[in-house]
Amino acid sequence: MKRYTPLIVLLTALLAGCQEDFLSLTDPTKVSTTNLFTTSANVTAAVNGVYSALQPVYNNDYYIFGELASDNAYESVAANGHYFFSTFAVDATNPNLQSMWTDTYKCISRANAVLDQAVAVSMDSTLKKRYFAEMKFIRAVNYFNLVRIWGDVPLVVKDLSADYQDAYDYARTPAAQVYAQIIQDLKDAETVLPATYSATDLGRPTSLSAKALLGKVYLTQKTYDLAAAKLGELIPGAPTAGSLANISGLLPNFSDVFSPANEMNKEIIFAIRFLSGGLGTGSSFASVFLPGYSGTDIIKVGISGGPTERLDLFSAYSTADKRTPISTGYYTKGNSAATSDYYTKKYIFTGPPFARNDADNDWIVLRYADVLLMYAEALNEQSSPTGALPYINQVRSRAGLPNLTGLSQAELRLAIENERRLEFSFEGQRWFDLVRTNRLIPVMNAFYAKYSAIPSTAAVPNNGLFVNSGGSVVQVQPNQILFPIPLAEIQYNPILTQNTGY
Repeated sequence: MKRYTPLIVLLTALLAGCQEDFLSLTDPTKVSTTNLFTTSANVTAAVNGVYSALQPVYNNDYYIFGELASDNAYESVAANGHYFFSTFAVDATNPNLQSMWTDTYKCISRANAVLDQAVAVSMDSTLKKRYFAEMKFIRAVNYFNLVRIWGDVPLVVKDLSADYQDAYDYARTPAAQVYAQIIQDLKDAETVLPATYSATDLGRPTSLSAKALLGKVYLTQKTYDLAAAKLGELIPGAPTAGSLANISGLLPNFSDVFSPANEMNKEIIFAIRFLSGGLGTGSSFASVFLPGYSGTDIIKVGISGGPTERLDLFSAYSTADKRTPISTGYYTKGNSAATSDYYTKKYIFTGPPFARNDADNDWIVLRYADVLLMYAEALNEQSSPTGALPYINQVRSRAGLPNLTGLSQAELRLAIENERRLEFSFEGQRWFDLVRTNRLIPVMNAFYAKYSAIPSTAAVPNNGLFVNSGGSVVQVQPNQILFPIPLAEIQYNPILTQNTGY
């Protein structure tokens, strides 16, 4: 079991650089604490260390919340902590809760150290400002994840390494204040970050990244006018379109978005970079999303297996949908329910990975299709379904599907929900989408009720077995729109309180 590391320890963590695709792989990977923040080179190394801390957040943790706690994916092994997300039976001792908390606050701690300690370093002022904007963007990304998963969370925006005792003063901050900090960080970042980078720096956040994430934050807060205005800045023809509106766009072929040979393409607005080759910087997605018993049948290196696709998602795609071949697959060994599963092909790594869980696939956090569908949602929620239709139809057109016409606001709301599910399956969006739109409870409870009566077969693997608990059909309760605070955090810091119902 993963050893628990409390927030108090994380807030005093030392910075360690770790290289990614856009960083030099020949540089030292660690900086002595005696040399931190004394030169421009060390500030650069410290900034790169913040990016390295983003990798485990998405490589190990994020998809568990975004996919497994939804009707998209499941974990069939009951001894695995992932399994309890599939059945909404997560308690405060679940190791995946702790790892998400630990990894996220570690990244925040590193960003705070750069923002506080690099101020006095003599270096190029333009580069320093850009680094600070990058750190604020990354801090915002992390807090956006935290506040959506747990609600009120400790808000730490200063470096606490000088006196770790200060960490004991941090209780849970009201979510509204956390959102205010996220918004301020993104507003600061969008005015400083460049619109594009050269090839050597691809992967750092841009002004487009900050605007797109800010639009998603506004959408989550249901301030639809602000969301539409901000997202519109990135969309040609929108009333608020600006100089950034033609930089990003949909790729003609859906499958090209995910190819490791086409990383950081025009559609990708922000992604977490990974690099295979035995450097400790490879990603796990190529193996973890495949059936655990497929061996080397699907990819060349033996796999670990893990979350796989539910029949409900597989069945939601039509044969006419051009996303189907890349978003779904079916594997069976021996034609039995125990060795059959649906899976996603978005992360298939065709080149030979250096080792298991060491692939080149990046994790896409924001892409242009998301901007279009969020913009459609923001317009529709302002009672403008007719104005919203062209933007959802752009996404549907790329998928080879006919345009939607004549929908009411309620009908378009459901159409956008479905389009987002099909477009972003296994990209960590589904649970967050359902919570944002207040649809988690009705959608998931209907799902569990439907599949509880369907026995598991080779064609319907595991749906009947893993949607009920103790003979009772799983039903999501209102308190479960938030997850429990990890028990170890409350034990180490008694002023932290637990979410209701846990």
